[in-house]
Amino acid sequence: MLRSGAGHSNEAEGMYAVEAALSEAMKGLGDVAVDAAFLFLTYHHMGDAAAMVDVVIDRVQTEAVFGCSGMGVLTDARENDREPGVAVLVLGGDHLEVTPLVAEGADAGVVIGERVAAQGTEDALLVLMCGIYSNPAICLEQIAEMAGDVPVVGGVASGNPWGSASPQTLQWCGQWIGEHGVVGALLSGVKVATGVAQGCQPFGQAYAITRAEDNVIQQIAFVPAVDALKEALNTLSAEEKADLRYNIFVGLAMDEYAIERGRGDFLIRSLTHIDEQSGAIAVNEQVSVGQTIQFNRRTPHAGHEDMVKVMQELRESVGRPSNTCGLYFNCMGRGFGLYGQPDHDVLVIRKHLGAFPMAGFFGNSELAPVGGRNFVHSYTGALALIWEE
Repeated sequence: MLRSGAGHSNEAEGMYAVEAALSEAMKGLGDVAVDAAFLFLTYHHMGDAAAMVDVVIDRVQTEAVFGCSGMGVLTDARENDREPGVAVLVLGGDHLEVTPLVAEGADAGVVIGERVAAQGTEDALLVLMCGIYSNPAICLEQIAEMAGDVPVVGGVASGNPWGSASPQTLQWCGQWIGEHGVVGALLSGVKVATGVAQGCQPFGQAYAITRAEDNVIQQIAFVPAVDALKEALNTLSAEEKADLRYNIFVGLAMDEYAIERGRGDFLIRSLTHIDEQSGAIAVNEQVSVGQTIQFNRRTPHAGHEDMVKVMQELRESVGRPSNTCGLYFNCMGRGFGLYGQPDHDVLVIRKHLGAFPMAGFFGNSELAPVGGRNFVHSYTGALALIWEE
């Protein structure tokens, strides 16, 4: 049976905060030994990060301690993206096996993929925290080549968003701590379910891309892509158009053979450029002729509705497994800045899935599977539920 506990502290003094959060988390384990601990802390505490990691290692009696810095942190109790914070999740189980992972450089994904393939990917979850200077998209491609379709969740670490142009971030795995590289844990012997809230609602019709190259779409349904966008915009009310500002995205279908497609069957990507003269648009993803595309809008209401639907679908698919814990990776563009209220996503998760130990952070990007493939996301909330049968 999997046992877990989560703890949070927003104390300004880092060493006190980590002690308080860890003590709260350990209450959930009873006399069960800790197999893994996840420690997330805000950029306010980065100067004490190494000492705080040492405290956790000493207390849980394992070097299987993983985490990174974030603009904010969260647990099942609250979100914290405006003040100092520390979040901890500890877990231990009868069948749980934990493989620590650290890699640096251009072939980080190859190194990690080889380790994962050697351990096996059945009943497994790969949790990754990437440095801000890493290339998570390449890393995921390399892992897929080496280890197949093991589900990956995680995020790109973040720091002080109001600081320098390239804020410092930190990642750690046991005694290893640094700005560069990828760290994480392969959790084996567990059941996993993931939910990805991409924060958008579709508008207009879904059509096929009929002319494209790389990430540039020239034609949709045999008309210039810009004309297809204008047609989709005309389906919105004046109020909806006024609320759009620059929040137009595209949804790319992940399975062209699906008879029916729902919200979770599209990968949401940013609309990066519109060329009125040529009629082309560009997105931050490779596209192909024949792929189905639908325009989306991102608003606080759309984000809320998407989050609710994702949690409802998780509840319908897995129910409320006993002794569940979770990791939630949220975009720093969500939280209070999007909704104008604290604890939004945590409250939605709790309402639809119940209370369970959970921890995570607000990062620069999120890692999670859509349509059976792992992707790097933006403006997304990625939840992983973990339990033992």
